[in-house]
Formats: sequence, structure tokens, C-alpha cells
Amino acid sequence: MDMDGRRLMLHHHIFIILAFRLCVEAFSPRTWPRPLVLTLAESSRCASTEERSRIAKEIWTTVALQPTSNIHKKEIQLNGESTTVYNQKLWDEFCALKGTYYINGLSSCEVGDRLVHPFEAHGFVKSLVFNGQGKMFYNSNIVNTPLTKKERKLNKIVNRGVMSSVANMDSILGHIRNAISSSSRDTANLTADLWPLPGTANKDGIGPLLITCTDNGEPYALDPDTLETKGKLIDVVPKLKSVFTDKTKFLAHNRYDEARNRLILCAYKMIIPGQSFLGNTQMEFIELDDNFDVVSRRGFTTRFMVFHDWALTENYYVVPKNPAYLKWDNIMKFVFGLNLGTDVFAMEEETNGEFILIPRHDLGKNAKEVKADSFFNCFHFGPVFEKANNELVINGCVFDSYTFGGEMGFEGEQQTFSPIEWGSTGIKSSGAQSPPPRLDQFVVDTKTSKIKSRKRVPVIPVDMPNFNGDAKQCEYSYFLGADRPEGWFPFKQIVKLNCDTFESFVYDAGDNIVSEPMIVPREVTSSSAELNGFVISLVHNAQNNNTKLVVWESQSFDRGPISECVIGDLIPWCVHGNFYPGFNP
Repeated sequence: MDMDGRRLMLHHHIFIILAFRLCVEAFSPRTWPRPLVLTLAESSRCASTEERSRIAKEIWTTVALQPTSNIHKKEIQLNGESTTVYNQKLWDEFCALKGTYYINGLSSCEVGDRLVHPFEAHGFVKSLVFNGQGKMFYNSNIVNTPLTKKERKLNKIVNRGVMSSVANMDSILGHIRNAISSSSRDTANLTADLWPLPGTANKDGIGPLLITCTDNGEPYALDPDTLETKGKLIDVVPKLKSVFTDKTKFLAHNRYDEARNRLILCAYKMIIPGQSFLGNTQMEFIELDDNFDVVSRRGFTTRFMVFHDWALTENYYVVPKNPAYLKWDNIMKFVFGLNLGTDVFAMEEETNGEFILIPRHDLGKNAKEVKADSFFNCFHFGPVFEKANNELVINGCVFDSYTFGGEMGFEGEQQTFSPIEWGSTGIKSSGAQSPPPRLDQFVVDTKTSKIKSRKRVPVIPVDMPNFNGDAKQCEYSYFLGADRPEGWFPFKQIVKLNCDTFESFVYDAGDNIVSEPMIVPREVTSSSAELNGFVISLVHNAQNNNTKLVVWESQSFDRGPISECVIGDLIPWCVHGNFYPGFNP
């Protein structure tokens, strides 16, 4: 039999298997049918490694380069033709909920005729407004930072940033163009936090602002209704000019102290050349009340290291000390446009990772640096909380090795994406840049400043967790799953994990890309949303050129989604967001 005949026979067998599975599901006594996408995902295992890699590359490239449009109050009937319902009773409960979901993320990585690194793409904020009466209103808008305005007007890259370039580096002219281009790309594209919280009666009468930010950028304030950019937060709330300047840079991630009703920001600065020409990292945590008044601030400086996320407990700011070093021979090359900014530093993988515990309330107490038993690069935190007996529990998504510059498969010189090659599951000596993120659970003794235990949680590779609030113990957390044998990115699973027993449930979206899961409480004041609520994710379907809202009930997550609702055309990947129950702008 020739190759075409064997391929036809394989497809015929897959069709028979799918048909049989669908018949079984149709007559099974389940409350709702298992979504077809799970069955298709299983059938994709029949494809070769090369075929799966090709599909993943095409899907991610399509999503990353997808054009965006600003939309205001597109009305969607949740029980309309665009929705597929798997459990009507639970879906009706969800449709009766009132609240707003904000999520930030990438606009197209194509600016003019050139690609930018996804971390440096323009910001693109979306909101899903649920009115509690069966309707959802979809909004989207570009975050109009000064750089974004300029580049969209000129339709070309103006600032090269750290991970991108304005021209290829294979000629003298390209070197000159990069050298004279700014290394700052402030696009406010990663997070979206509403502050002050809805219903707050602060003394200055400041209404809720949607605050967006990126790493090494400035916070921007958006209108929560139209998503139009009001300006830099420091200009929209002038009193903050006494707290920081327009040159102060922040991490993208903020944290919320529910018990004290405070928003905490983290200002961040790399100091070069630093102590002994090794570089230093400086951070400051600024706690704001609902009137944007500073309640406290605490700074700390350590050796050169890099971090994107941090955690909050009752008494500490918890920072991952991901060891890195400066590559001085490349600094001048970057200045003269000969290489990328990510070539200026690298992870110091022969050095053990650490956690820095910085006291929140007593400025006289010294920070504690807790050394782990090996290197790690911790990008995101799951639940982090304090327990009795001086124990502090950290659930961290860690990379055992990591190479900067090729995130999400971006290849700047080739102007293409190769996500499978970047996220190879192999070892570094075989060419893998970043093997998949794994979840480790650390237990720290805060009295001795030592790690009592470290466990690798027996779950598929996961990252980008969502859980029911900071500074408190959470039984469950939800993650993006990264289980693909040939390379973990892009994400295609949603994972529910019991953080105590390590029992996990996985939803596989097949050849689609999933966005950060978000917990939605059944009640506005619910403190048990992780046990008695819903979970949502925006799913990007490149093949059908659309984006879907997929909804699960938290208690029955293992039985699959209760519905899928198409919200519109395909949009670029969504990153981080928040849900605000009971609030409609």
C-alpha cells in the first residue's frame, strides 16, 4: 500500500473511533455530553511529532499576528445562536450572575512590516460585562500609551525595546538603526486591575480606574466602561506624584490585601554597574488605600536577579530570587545595536534559587533570604500563605532551566515564531531553551529562614495560576496546562488542582489556545468561589477564526464545560485579568 493509501486508512480508522465514541456519549446517562473537542484532542495523538509541531506553530503564529479592532458594547445573548450549552441548568445559573471580567493581553505582534516580541506588543484590553439577565456586552480597546500612539500612526516600530529590534542585525545600517532607537517599550500589555474597588466611598470621590501595566513600565489608567486610555496613572491621580515620578518603573503584577482593602504595587529597578560591577536589583512595595493614599512602603536591594511575579502574605512580601548575571561583553554590543537586550544578561543556573521574605509591617525587621536546594526561575505564584508553627507555604511555577530572548518562540532575526523549538521538553544540551514549567510546593520555616520541604507536585506542566485571593490559604487553584510531548507552548489545557491532596483534573482544548483561567463566584461576597462558583477562559480558535468564552462549574469541572459562547472574531492571546462580581460600569 502506498503512502496515500496508508494515510487514507488512518483517517478512516480515526473516523470510526470518533463515531463510536460519539454514539457511546449520546446514550450515556451523563448530565451533559462530553465536548467534542476533548475527543478530537485524543485523536490528534495519532499525528506525528512533526505534524503536531507544524500545527502548533501555525496556530500560534495566526493568533500572535491577528489584527485587532476597538469594539464598544457588542451585545451577546448568552442563550443565543453563538452558544453551545452542555448543561442548561448550570448555564442558566451562570447567566443570572452580574459582574465584569477584565483581561489584558497582546495586540498583534506585527507592527507595520516587522514583528515584535510578544512581551513588547501593544496592550489590548477586553471586558466582558454580564448584566445578570442573560446578556453579555463585549468591549475591547488598544492601550494608548505614547509609544503605541506613535507606532500606530506611523505603522512601524519606533522603539526597539529589549527583546525586539527595528531592523535586522546583519548590516551596518541595521546596527545604526537599532543603536539610535530607544530601548524602552512601555505598552502596558500584561495586567488589568480595578482600583478603588466598586462601591468604595473614598474621601476624594475617586471612582474605579482600570489600571494596566507591563514589566519595567508605568501604570496606565483606563475608563472601566469604554476602556479608553485616560493617561498615566500618575497624571490621572496627581497626588501620586509625591509618591513616585514618571521615571519610576513597575512590575506588571499588583497584589490585593482583602483584609485591609489595599492595593500593593511593586516598583522595580536594575542598578548597573552596581556593587562590585555585578549589578543589583532594587524593589519597593507601595501599599495604597482606596483613596490612593500611601499606607506604607518598603524597599529592598539585593544582588542582580530577575523576577516577574511576587506574592503577598499576612506579614511578608514574597519575592523569587531568580539568580542571573550580567554579560558585560554584550552590553556595548547592545548599545551599538549589535544584539538584543536579552543578550546582556542570563540565568546563573549553577546558583541555587532563593525566596526573599520582606516584612510588611515592621520596617525595623530585616528581610530573610531563604535558599533552595537547586536553581529555579519562578515566573508565577499559586497560593502563598502563612500557617501555624512559623510555616509559610509557597506554590511556585518554576523552570529548572531558562534562556531569555526566545519567549513564545519569537525569533527576531528570522522574523518568525517557533514555539515548539523554544519550549522543547528536552534538556538544554540538546538544544532546548526552556523546558516546561513545573509546580513545586515549598514549606518555609520563617523562624529559621530555611526550607523545611520541597515537593514537585505530580501534575502536568502548569503556569499562570488563578486562585481565590492573596494572603490566604486556598484549597484549589486553576492553571494553564502545558502538556505536549514535543514542546509545551502554546498552552492548550486548563487544570484544576487540589493544593492539599494534589488531585488534578485536566481539560484539553485540542488545537486551540487557552487563556488564563478565572474564578467567578456565585455570590458577590462569596469567600468559597473556588468550591462553589464557576471558572471561565477565553479560548482562541485559529482554524475557525473566532474566540470563545468557555465556562465550567467549579464543583463539576472534571465533567467538562457547561457551555461555550463565541464572542467574536479571533483576537491575539490574552494574558492576565480579574473578575469583579456585582459590578457593571
